[in-house]
Amino acid sequence: MTIVISILIVIALILGFFFVLYKYKNRPLKPDYYEYYKTQDTVPVGKVGIFATALIMPENHSHAFFHNIVHKIFKVIVPWPFKILALKDNGVALLDPHHVHAREKFEPTHLEDAFGNDRDLDGTPYIERYRQGQVVWMPPSSRIYLDHGYFLYKGRKCGEPSLAGKVANKSRLYYYGHGIVQKKLPHWVESFKIINGAFERIKQKYPSIECRAETNMFLYEMRQKIRELLDAGCETLVLAAPMAIYSHFEEFNSGFRHCFEYVEEWEHQHPGKKIKVIIAPQMGNYQPLRQAFLDMLKDRLDTIPANSSVLIAVTVHGMPWDFFPWEAWLELAPPYRDKLFEEVKELVKHYPFSKTEVVICQDEFSDPIWDPKQKYLSTNRAYWKAINEGYDYAIGLPIEFFAENSDTLMHHAMKCFEKFDQYDINEPVDYPDWSVPYTRELVQGKTRVIYNGVPVGKYQHHVIDAFYQSLDEVLSKRKAA
Repeated sequence: MTIVISILIVIALILGFFFVLYKYKNRPLKPDYYEYYKTQDTVPVGKVGIFATALIMPENHSHAFFHNIVHKIFKVIVPWPFKILALKDNGVALLDPHHVHAREKFEPTHLEDAFGNDRDLDGTPYIERYRQGQVVWMPPSSRIYLDHGYFLYKGRKCGEPSLAGKVANKSRLYYYGHGIVQKKLPHWVESFKIINGAFERIKQKYPSIECRAETNMFLYEMRQKIRELLDAGCETLVLAAPMAIYSHFEEFNSGFRHCFEYVEEWEHQHPGKKIKVIIAPQMGNYQPLRQAFLDMLKDRLDTIPANSSVLIAVTVHGMPWDFFPWEAWLELAPPYRDKLFEEVKELVKHYPFSKTEVVICQDEFSDPIWDPKQKYLSTNRAYWKAINEGYDYAIGLPIEFFAENSDTLMHHAMKCFEKFDQYDINEPVDYPDWSVPYTRELVQGKTRVIYNGVPVGKYQHHVIDAFYQSLDEVLSKRKAA
């Protein structure tokens, strides 16, 4: 009996140790830059520089971008020790270019790695490695809804997490490959139109201001551009992101956090120099951003016949909120999302429709894996609600996006249009003119479901104005000081 008790005590101590270690390893990142944001002194001093950063996808495929985004996801939201296992280099991730979306094991006919090579380092085709039994099928992730599988060559290491190879390979083959006719994405070009448009107005009003911008996935370039501002004598650095709603995931634990790290590094190398860092307000706080989507919606509603029944889905990206109750997004969303929701309802009242409804929903993570009890309305379920209730039209407004990217055009579309008869994941997107909102219409039953696009072209000036106002709110205090 004494031995049994001793064993139980040892087991309890071991479990207790690992529980404490788990809690310690997964403690919240400090400092919490959201708390900093809420309590910061927002009056600039001395020479001022602005650095804008966000997750901006490059126009052409970049392996480094997707390598870094995989590391970001697992660093920011996946707990220890699972992130260690997920980021292991287990071998070379391979895809069959003709079956990129496969979710069940199949017999491949051609295999390529993330760099487009179809042969191993010694010239042996990967498909031959498969026939030799050195390549195995890896099923889709059980934690990602509608994920795809891939093949893994275990004969050597690939030099990065195998999952990074999987993601980058899909990008190369699908997002920038057969998934879009133009083999390019507009996110970079259109995002920098917003940033540079706001910067031009800032420079007109404040000629001495220095401005730089970079995607937060190109870390080397971020560091270099921040150092350029500080080396130029900037004593205050204003950080901003052309995003409607700030979040821990995108800004406070990622883009902005890196900026603070680079500033601290520079300060350490320049003893006696202290940089004041101010985080500008999110641009969703300003009415012009809401006006962009209201104008787009009005133009759409003007084309719909009187006496039609219309459901409007105000959609956001989405996260598994119950797993991240501390997310800043939850507190920062209402000034933008909820106001726009009410304004959409008010706009619709002015049309002679027979029946209308406006709902808030999310594209991601309101799925059977992360939301099995359907606590949060998915965009897909919002559309199917309209279909099942016999609405004539269902219109989706993607209010967190201002330039089309792989999410809006492909990844989210796959989920939002799940089980639609007219949706084919292998049919490439054709978007030749980025100055016109990309829209798509699918008819299911009697319902015409419309993805209404993002505010580019004639609507983009509203977005530029909102970003400008967020920057000017900080800079105007310097003038008055």
